[in-house]
Amino acid sequence: MIIYLHGFNSSGASAKGQYLREKLDDIPVLTPTYHYDPARAIVMLQHLIEESLRLDRNLLLAGASLGGYYTQYLGQRYALKRVLINPALMPLETLDNYLGENVNYYTGKRYMLTTGHLDALRALDIPHPCIASPPTLLLLDKGDELLDYRLAAQRYDNCADIRLFERGDHAFQHLPDVLPAIRGMHARPWPDSGDDSE
Repeated sequence: MIIYLHGFNSSGASAKGQYLREKLDDIPVLTPTYHYDPARAIVMLQHLIEESLRLDRNLLLAGASLGGYYTQYLGQRYALKRVLINPALMPLETLDNYLGENVNYYTGKRYMLTTGHLDALRALDIPHPCIASPPTLLLLDKGDELLDYRLAAQRYDNCADIRLFERGDHAFQHLPDVLPAIRGMHARPWPDSGDDSE
């Protein structure tokens, strides 16, 4: 099973989530829509992960942009394999510009983004993700117009399979190119069950 987490002001109907559902049709892909309030979102996603693990221990988390930030946190918390797509690993720096009224691009719902929401995001930061890191696939477009790809590349330099593409943009243009890598990450045994005996 794969759980795909959408980005800021998006929804489970986002293009990347639907593309994964279509192209990985032999793997159940869940694309939940979650609350704009990070505290409420993370509780809902924790419940979804815990329920999913009861059904399928081979669970892969994938997330783009802000969903990548949530995936980083949840993957570490539950020791789950993860795919990060142009992840917003320092979302406070970009979301500060969105304080006040917002409109979700997919649902049309209006809401207020507050400093309290940013504080809730700050509490989810994983500053050293390579410590006890689960298997991670990091997918980056150098042409990302919203985020500096080098931040994620540096943070995961020693603990991720990094696929770095020239040009592209924040929406990530290379999902067709990385489908085999995502499929391979899903198939990868985890936790390792190798024989440690000497």
